Amino acid sequence: MTKEHGAMEGRLRAFFEGLADFHRMKIIDLLLEREMNVTAICAHFAMRQPSVSHHLAVLKKGGIVKTRRQGKEILYSINRKYTSSVMTYYFARFGFMVKEMGAAEQPPSETP
Repeated sequence: MTKEHGAMEGRLRAFFEGLADFHRMKIIDLLLEREMNVTAICAHFAMRQPSVSHHLAVLKKGGIVKTRRQGKEILYSINRKYTSSVMTYYFARFGFMVKEMGAAEQPPSETP
């Protein structure tokens, strides 16, 4: 395995690790609406700030969220460019499955 391939594999592993938790998916849903600081995100969960910060760190490591500083606050938002490129790649690879399942027209149901 080349060094470049190993680095890409690590980035993709971190990306999908970011998606592999219900709380992180809910944080992503919030951040799709608007950028928020950790206090605002905490208001939507029955979790303490250190737990939310941990989830945000995992999302940031995976490239899913990015930060910007505004005064003393750190604001989190979705890194749409990177997330879109990863998802586009995988949807292109598995696009036939999306079309067959009808997922392009509607979100997945809650029950299998």
